[in-house]
Amino acid sequence: MNKSFRLPSRHNDPRHLTDPVPGRLAWFATLAVALTVTGLIAGCSTASSGKSSAATKTVSSSPTFSASAPASPTVSAPAPSPAASSPAPADTAGNGTEVGAYTFNLTQVYSAPLGPTAPTQSEIASGGSCDVQYNGEIYSCNSEKIISLPSGSTPTYSACTTGTIFVDGVNPTKGNAFCIIETSGQVAGVTVAGVGTSPNNYITLKVTVWKYVS
Repeated sequence: MNKSFRLPSRHNDPRHLTDPVPGRLAWFATLAVALTVTGLIAGCSTASSGKSSAATKTVSSSPTFSASAPASPTVSAPAPSPAASSPAPADTAGNGTEVGAYTFNLTQVYSAPLGPTAPTQSEIASGGSCDVQYNGEIYSCNSEKIISLPSGSTPTYSACTTGTIFVDGVNPTKGNAFCIIETSGQVAGVTVAGVGTSPNNYITLKVTVWKYVS
């Protein structure tokens, strides 16, 4: 036989075509997985970076508020209180001005002047000028007018200058009130404050004197 012997070629062997297929598929699958994992890692990194940048923008864009100091209250100084007015002179009804007020004792048969101050011992003892005298009854001196007031009343300038009950004398009874229109230009309102009999007869007179204005 003149036929030559040939070994079968790999290209003609069907097994040569099918043997590498599974290996290649496994390689492509591994590559795909690797690419997928790489993509996921990159995506997570990008997302994390984006969140961090957004948070930074949010924090930096927050408005800043500065607390203003509270306004100090305005305190107004209290208005000065008006100066206390001094009491007016002791004027009574009418135009009379009180010039004196006092109480003194007058012994029977003696007399005394009725001025701004209580009569002194020497004025009573000397028997000089007088406005009132006591001798069983109460009289005026130097023809001065006596005006009777209701018993128990308090003499006032108005009552003394408007009264019209003129009398020559007043009984020395406690509570009796009268006025003496003095020739010196004064008016004396007198009240019998007490009557005594020991060691001698005497009366206690309460007197208010005003300057007389006609």
